[in-house]
Amino acid sequence: MAQGEIITSIVSSFKKEPRNKIIISCSDLCGYASEELESELTPESLAKAINAFENGEANEHDERIVDAATSLCHQASNRCWGECEDEEEDEWSEVDISTEWSDYDSDNPAELFVTVYQD
Repeated sequence: MAQGEIITSIVSSFKKEPRNKIIISCSDLCGYASEELESELTPESLAKAINAFENGEANEHDERIVDAATSLCHQASNRCWGECEDEEEDEWSEVDISTEWSDYDSDNPAELFVTVYQD
């Protein structure tokens, strides 16, 4: 699924049932980040990078992966909680967020997900 489709799917689900958080699956994170990185990102690689990041041991490669995945969090949250500034250009106001990564250290990396909260 292309980045735009992933964002649209997340936002559509949120709009059907608005909450104070957005939960983004591993498959969406990997799909989106793969396009950002211009190479396939596996759940295992994402989980390894998140684990290193959370433990303060991330190298430059890990940080690029985390940044690419976190970009989806920002894009989705801006469209869920922000204001549309230019519909034609698909520009949205930036929303301050915090992220909570879960199950990145489980036996099944595909279970990884992130919860996004508006600050």
